[in-house]
Amino acid sequence: MERSVISKGKTVEQAVERALALLEVSKKEVSIEIIDNESRGFLGLNARPAVVRVSLLPIGIPEMAAPYSSVNTPATVTSTDRRAVGVLGQSTVAESTAVVTLPAEESGHDSLGPTPIADEGKIWIAEGQIAMHIPDGASLPMIDAFKSGDILINGTALLAGQSAAVSGEDVIDIRLAGESKDSTWQLDIDNDGMKASLQIEPGYHITRTLMDTEPNPRLMLRVAQNKKPAAIDPQEIYQQLRAKEITFGMDSSMIELACRAEKAGRFVIASGQPVIHGQDGIFELQTDAAARKVQPKLRENGTIDYRETREFPSILEGERIGTIIPSQPGIDGRDIYGKVILAPVVHDIQIIPGKDVQLSEDGRDAFALKSGMPSQTRQGHYVKLSMIPKLMHSGDVNLATGNIHFRGDVEISGAVQDTMEVEAEGNIRVRGNINMAQIMAGDSLIVHANVLSSRIIVGQLQLFYGQMAPMLIYVREQLELMKQAVHQVSSASAFKINDLDQTGLAPLFQVLFQGRFKWMMEQLERLLRLEEQYQSALKEEWTRYFQEIRNGFMNKENSTFRTAEDLESFIRRTHYLYILASAPVVERNFARLHFVQNSTVRCGGDVIVEKGAYNAHLHCEGTLESTGTLRGGTYFAAEGMVLQEAGSPGTGTTKLHVDAKARIKAARILAGTTIQIGERIHQCMEDVEHLEVWLNSNDQIVWKGRE
Repeated sequence: MERSVISKGKTVEQAVERALALLEVSKKEVSIEIIDNESRGFLGLNARPAVVRVSLLPIGIPEMAAPYSSVNTPATVTSTDRRAVGVLGQSTVAESTAVVTLPAEESGHDSLGPTPIADEGKIWIAEGQIAMHIPDGASLPMIDAFKSGDILINGTALLAGQSAAVSGEDVIDIRLAGESKDSTWQLDIDNDGMKASLQIEPGYHITRTLMDTEPNPRLMLRVAQNKKPAAIDPQEIYQQLRAKEITFGMDSSMIELACRAEKAGRFVIASGQPVIHGQDGIFELQTDAAARKVQPKLRENGTIDYRETREFPSILEGERIGTIIPSQPGIDGRDIYGKVILAPVVHDIQIIPGKDVQLSEDGRDAFALKSGMPSQTRQGHYVKLSMIPKLMHSGDVNLATGNIHFRGDVEISGAVQDTMEVEAEGNIRVRGNINMAQIMAGDSLIVHANVLSSRIIVGQLQLFYGQMAPMLIYVREQLELMKQAVHQVSSASAFKINDLDQTGLAPLFQVLFQGRFKWMMEQLERLLRLEEQYQSALKEEWTRYFQEIRNGFMNKENSTFRTAEDLESFIRRTHYLYILASAPVVERNFARLHFVQNSTVRCGGDVIVEKGAYNAHLHCEGTLESTGTLRGGTYFAAEGMVLQEAGSPGTGTTKLHVDAKARIKAARILAGTTIQIGERIHQCMEDVEHLEVWLNSNDQIVWKGRE
């Protein structure tokens, strides 16, 4: 029976010595084959041990040193992992660096010489287990290691790239270790509590099994790999949701899907019910009664003017003016915590019939009693509806015709001559020139020709409101403080109740106006000056208010305010008029002018100057647009300017002024032009093209464009 040992060592001599120790024989009794010589590598890298096969000589062979023979058996590398499999046979290995192979029975050959190898042993994998077939006298099959520690023979691990012969008596362990990575997740909730989502980073579990192979003298392991996602326990998610008190809108199917996700992603697992906003009631004018719009106009430079210019519509007697569309209530929502989110309250519109307007029995439809143009004024949830007639004036307005004052719309087919006045509560259209005249339009003005040395006021009520609103805020705040002071001063011994009954609060007011409320008197005087300026446009409620100021505060001898309660009533009226003055306007005032020269124009809304202006003074509370040239004069537009060209190439100055939050855009600004934004003033020293200028958050002028 042949015995052999495969041994390794740092050198061939060391490997042989270890094998002889295992066989317990001397060197004369064995034959030695060098399977692999040692290699020290470069600087100790890639060093390789020596491997030898030491076999006992058959009995009767003369004692002689067995020569070394070099046999190079390269290892077959295959990708494997570790997993313990079955145990085949038992053997004892004395040295951890050697693997002992013990073949089966002797073959019966001539004992005087080496037994010839009749066949090669075979090794393979069957149903995940190692199987061998080693005929008598056959060479032992080989097994290759891909990674260090993947294969253990009799408890000794093979190194990476090492091969070893094995027999049925060896204990062979093949370790195929799996891999695992836990899934991670994070619960995110948006700021308004309407959505909860999971951010998933899926993990995995990898298991490896041996694949069956065909019988072969050398076994190269083949490994099958099965990768499955690492599922998340849904109860962990539900527990976190309960901890966050999330009770509404949970999507269990999405939670299950997120827990089994194979790719990273975000999953919305709970959604609140958003509020569905309702719609306030509206008053809808009939199509044929609504303000008509002119088709976009083609400018001379090829661009299209999309500004909408209203015509003056009218309807016939008995026709329906419009209909109330009822409000549509909203639907309450709910966040993911189960809290109810109330939908905003909606309001119905109520029509207050004015002149020549009649409502249907249900109050939803409005009908015209006379032909004319419908006029609606909206304050809050009320719409006051009236029919305004339209005056058609043929020819010029001159001394022969007299001035025109009309409570409606006016259309003049000719010109407005020197010193003449045209005043209308509604809209005015003039097809000829306005020369040294005065025009006052309550709503809008369209002039098809030139405005020369004239005074134009459009939407003066809105101009009045724009100045009154901030002043009324100040007056209301000071009156609240004054009311408290009245309580304190009236209790002083210097003032007797009988005196107050005779003179009212006039003495107290004089004391307060000379002290901490001295600025209050100046504000009241400014209010009265505004009344004189806009007296022709004011309605009765404003007239009564200004009369109360005169009788209550300005009379130093006697005041109509007798008690603090009278003062409180005046404070309430001040607040009501402030709401009236600051309410948004349904219909915006505008003026559309062809050319303006040496004239003053004031408008409560937008102004469009088609051809340009020369030495004009223009003030508007909206935007100013000019497709021509502005030369000389002052131009103020609260909401900004869009200009083609501004400035004077020779003498004369041009000033452009807008509010602090507005912008000036111009294709060209000439040198010498003054630009003012809010309180910041800048004078252009050179011509500037394609300019846009505004104030930044630091109240500094920002320029955009090129010079």
